[in-house]
Amino acid sequence: MRRTERISRLGVLAALVLVTSCESFLDPSPSDVLTPENFYRTSSDAVAATNAVYESTKWSYWLGFWYISDIATDDIMVGPRFGADGHRMSDYIFNSTEWPMGDMWGSAYWIINRANIVLDRVPGITMDPTLRDRLLNEARFLRANAYFDLVRSFGDVPLLEHEVKSLDALRVSRAPAADVYALIVGDLQQAMAGLPVSYSSSDVGRVTSGAAQAMLAKVYLTRQDWANAAQTAGQLIATNRYALLPNWKDCFKIATKITNKESIFEINYDGLLDPGAGSVHTLFSLPSGFPGGAAYGLMTVAPSLARRFAASDTRGLGGTFIRSPYIDALGDTAKWTDPPDTLGPAFLKYLDQSDFQNMHQRDWARQSNDWIVLRYADVLLMYAEAVNEGGAPVPAMTAEQALNAVRTRAGIGPVSGLSTATFRDSVWLERRREFVFEGQRWFDLSRWGTLNAAIQAKTAELGVISPGETGLHGAPSNLLPLPLGELSKNPNLTQNPGWN
Repeated sequence: MRRTERISRLGVLAALVLVTSCESFLDPSPSDVLTPENFYRTSSDAVAATNAVYESTKWSYWLGFWYISDIATDDIMVGPRFGADGHRMSDYIFNSTEWPMGDMWGSAYWIINRANIVLDRVPGITMDPTLRDRLLNEARFLRANAYFDLVRSFGDVPLLEHEVKSLDALRVSRAPAADVYALIVGDLQQAMAGLPVSYSSSDVGRVTSGAAQAMLAKVYLTRQDWANAAQTAGQLIATNRYALLPNWKDCFKIATKITNKESIFEINYDGLLDPGAGSVHTLFSLPSGFPGGAAYGLMTVAPSLARRFAASDTRGLGGTFIRSPYIDALGDTAKWTDPPDTLGPAFLKYLDQSDFQNMHQRDWARQSNDWIVLRYADVLLMYAEAVNEGGAPVPAMTAEQALNAVRTRAGIGPVSGLSTATFRDSVWLERRREFVFEGQRWFDLSRWGTLNAAIQAKTAELGVISPGETGLHGAPSNLLPLPLGELSKNPNLTQNPGWN
């Protein structure tokens, strides 16, 4: 039984414990009503509560996250059939009223509160201490991941370290980003030290020590703590626990998701066992009318990005993107005019042509394609970047070797003897080509301080290929606007400069 099946059954139960029956006033000491006070008593309760954190994490990556991380970047152009919200995000003309900001904020604090409940209540349960410690560290990782998404998106954010039991407890001010990062680092360090290396049977897919270590390296990299980023990523590389798959496209293969050697942490969707929350990014990205089921054709790969792939790059034509007409693995010919080729080639990346459901029964919220949060290629490129910027290499690998491993797997030649600046450009380009539509681009542009320039270049490109779509402009800042709804509910919050 995969994680999605397990958490879909237990997540509802765990959610129920967060509320009290509206009829509880009839009995001052009810014994048959599920409440927080009488739920957290057994190891099964502890597992269910932790599974509920996974469940909320699954929903957080379902839709709103990648509207920000990918649609609102220079990697993607949106087609005519995409809604007005998608066009505003892609054109970077959104404001604080846009739903993806509210979705990211609300989803993150939903995860955080559920994780805080585990951390506050599970220690008091009499149960196997090894299992208890593991569950607490899983909750720490998931809380850290949620805070990481918040702080790198919005900067200073409210810091809630315990279960929220009243509305007044939510009306708190923004904490300095440094304080939020301190909690993130502490959580990930504990998780890294206390989580198992791997799992077996139905527990496969839960957070591992390697996931915590890879996430910690990314946190250090975001903070430009090059020494710790290089050391943390380098030590994980030296374990030989993970490896690049020979075929890049196999990273997205449904039959071996989670279990393949490159996978570090994924959001596991099972469209058959949990049809209400199957993934949707495959449907959004495939061109309209693609054989085999639903295909919305809402986006393309930006022409300027498509040109950055060499002809030999297996991630380019036939990997990340395709052009009409295209013959699929079943021999069917796909032709499309929506989205138009002038906006760039159509996406193929998430279509698993070896999967029956992907090829015959695609439908809304019934896809089993995972959302990959961390994979080994990311660790290699983080390490290469950190060492190039001044971090010390580990004996197992040089920065050049780490970068070249990703390039060689893709079918392009290695680099050698580059200056610091040229090597930096090469790493940045490799991250862009490797992780198209994987939730990386906006955060990379933000931490590099190049978001404004990237959006200016995109809007200039749009002016040529889609006149009238938007005027030439950049990004107001390297942060997103706080959701207007949150500002309205909490008078202690303030908006980020440059936004309304």
